Amino acid sequence: MNKVSYYLFSHNALFTFVKDSIGIIEESPAEDLGLKVFLDMVKARFQIYESVLQHDKVDPYTAKLNAADHERDDRFLGFKGYVSVCMYRKQEAVQMAAQEINRVIHRYGGDLYRMANAEESAALDNLIMDLKAEPYKTHIATIKAEEWFAEMEADQQAYKALGQEQVVQSNSSSHSVINARKPLVKACRSLLSMIELQQTASENPAISILIDQLNNHISKSVANARLSHSLTGNETEAEKEKLVE
Repeated sequence: MNKVSYYLFSHNALFTFVKDSIGIIEESPAEDLGLKVFLDMVKARFQIYESVLQHDKVDPYTAKLNAADHERDDRFLGFKGYVSVCMYRKQEAVQMAAQEINRVIHRYGGDLYRMANAEESAALDNLIMDLKAEPYKTHIATIKAEEWFAEMEADQQAYKALGQEQVVQSNSSSHSVINARKPLVKACRSLLSMIELQQTASENPAISILIDQLNNHISKSVANARLSHSLTGNETEAEKEKLVE
């Protein structure tokens, strides 16, 4: 039987390969060929892998981050709007303080809320850092904008904290997929090895037909995987897989 280079398969490609392999074997008299136990093991491992893979595709943090971004945008616009209004106050000290704050805001972008999220985070961080230092700290107190500023800073920190949670969760999910992948590959190896052994021990023509179908499937799948496989960083992955599996 043709060799399967599992390390070439991305997580999604492995999913497709195993799913189609199961379909091919299920169309054969698997029980009569003594393959049912091994096939059931692959199907059980595949079900776990599919569940983990689907969960990994749906990022629960996307909606949360969008909502948090909207909140910090509103706080920035609120702070910026209040500063703009204060520029028209009758008291000259309030006018001057608001004008100075407004200059700092526009230094980083009066429409920074329209920036890409990473750029907005950097701009807001720099703006907040400047405004917490003198003379702007005093200017904020002069126009009584402490609460507006505190809310803007709090929502910026909340957004960044959620982003860090997403990174941690993403790393955890990736690790879960890898953990589910290893037993699936092992089960596939056992099933294909048993099919190969049956060819030498049985005269049933059904096993030869099955192997021909699987060889065709393996050849096409591995060829497609090679085309999309990038050698960068994957040689180490391949060696690790050979050692583990």
